[in-house]
Amino acid sequence: MGILGAQHIADLLQNNTTLTTLNLKSNQIGASGAQCLADALQNNMSTKLTTLDLSCNDIEASGAQNLANLLRNNEVTFYCL
Repeated sequence: MGILGAQHIADLLQNNTTLTTLNLKSNQIGASGAQCLADALQNNMSTKLTTLDLSCNDIEASGAQNLANLLRNNEVTFYCL
């Protein structure tokens, strides 16, 4: 999938109000893809997403930090496995 695929999914997540689980395991999204996803979820206050699997994606420390900031700054509760 890579970064381009992550960007497309992020675009969809910005307005999603029904998806609760998203498995993106082993899709090579990297830190940039994690940033796109975190930004999209940060902007969607109506998200129902509770489970997000980003394992085996080489998101690096910067991608993990972006996701941690999302959890800290948002009322959204979800798990990154």
